Amino acid sequence: MAIRITPLEDARLQLSGDLDDMISLYPSAVDDGFVIATSDGTLLQGDVDSITRACRFSVLVEGAGIVTIGRTDHGDVLHLAWRVEWISVARTSDACCRQSADTLHDQREFLFENGVRMAA
Repeated sequence: MAIRITPLEDARLQLSGDLDDMISLYPSAVDDGFVIATSDGTLLQGDVDSITRACRFSVLVEGAGIVTIGRTDHGDVLHLAWRVEWISVARTSDACCRQSADTLHDQREFLFENGVRMAA
């Protein structure tokens, strides 16, 4: 299956597909940007325009799935064509991604306040 992430008004993200839920972003995540990590190894950057309030997505790390980004009135709609078992959202300032992967394991690491997580 797949997952679709659609921005809504009031700094919310609608998840549909493998996971059906709505995520409300903290005001600091709206101001500073946010990252989304998924179980397939994809790491995404999200930013909300301070004037138009449109949400824009970009791919930081490509995982196993195929990411497609389209436009709507409220910003980008992201479609991830892969089975997604979990998703994690954090402020950009709370997560960072190494610039280079470990070529032996071909993995990237990103850091949350509570520790290191590995993305395949």
